[in-house]
Order: sequence, then structure tokens, then C-alpha cells
Amino acid sequence: MPMKHSLFKCFAGLLLSASCSVAFSYPTKPVTIVVPAPPGGTADTVARSISARLTTALGQPVVIENKPGAGGVIASQYVAGAPADGYTLLMGAVHHTIAANVYKNLSYDFQKDFAPITVVGVLPNVLVVKSTLPVNSVAQLISLAKANPGQMTYGSSGIGSTQHLAGALFSKIAGISMNHVPYKG
Repeated sequence: MPMKHSLFKCFAGLLLSASCSVAFSYPTKPVTIVVPAPPGGTADTVARSISARLTTALGQPVVIENKPGAGGVIASQYVAGAPADGYTLLMGAVHHTIAANVYKNLSYDFQKDFAPITVVGVLPNVLVVKSTLPVNSVAQLISLAKANPGQMTYGSSGIGSTQHLAGALFSKIAGISMNHVPYKG
């Protein structure tokens, strides 16, 4: 069975088993999955795939609400402020656990204010460059960056995201200076 199907069944099973332990049936109204990225990215695509199947399995609409920015903090704050009734879920990622070490004044505590449901996927970070950049290896990229200090940029899905921290770590290990350009997703 493909991994995405087994993950979906696990996720749906957790939701359904949780509803059996309470006095009311769940869900009795639409469920929202808040995605900390703009539409079209990997997290959004996975959430939409899950929502379509959960809508059928649960008999209630499962809708996606995109709240990109700040490395997932905007979405996390929104969900942490919602009632803890299972109707507002967060499509979390590793950057949510990093945020407490990057942002000093978060309005939530990720360890206390959220309860994990299931893992829906694992994504690697990949180093890619523009095809017109005259490099064919990481060593050539490092050499080019050293020859042009502070002239290279790298993009990420926001301050505190895994891409941001991976780029900063890569720069430090390689002994180069690159400018970080954070995006909302």
C-alpha cells in the first residue's frame, strides 16, 4: 500500500478513535487544517490530499486555510488561539519546534499548546542552484561564493525555517558569506 494511503488511514483512525472516547460524535461541523505556507507548496498539497479523503471519511467538510509567514509562527499562533476542540488543526513541521529558539516572544508554547496526531510525510532539504550559475558541484559553488563574498543569496520559506537554518549552517561550515532572502513559503 502506498505510504500516503497508510498515513491517511492512520490519521483518520486517530481522529475517529478520539471521537469514540467522548460523549458527542465528532465531527459535527467542518474541520479546518491550517497550513503555514502559501497555496501550491508541498505542505499545502499534502494537506489538500488529506482533506479530500478526510471529508469523505468523516462526513464533514475538511477545509484548508493557508496562513503563511514567519517560518510557521503566524499559523501556529492562529491555531494556538483557537478552541482546543479538534476543529482547527495545524499542518505542523520541524520549523515549529525550532521557532522557540529563534523568536523570543512567542504567544504560544509548542510543547504545551499542541498535541501531535500523526506524521503525514518526510521531506528532505535539497541544495539547488540556478541553471545559469557556472557550477556543477558543491565544491565549485563554495569556490564561487568565496571569490564573491556577500554576493550570493539563498531563499527560504521564512526566518527560522529549516531552509534558513540549513543555509546559515552551510555558510558557516563552508566559510562563505551568503545573504538570506526569506519568503512566506
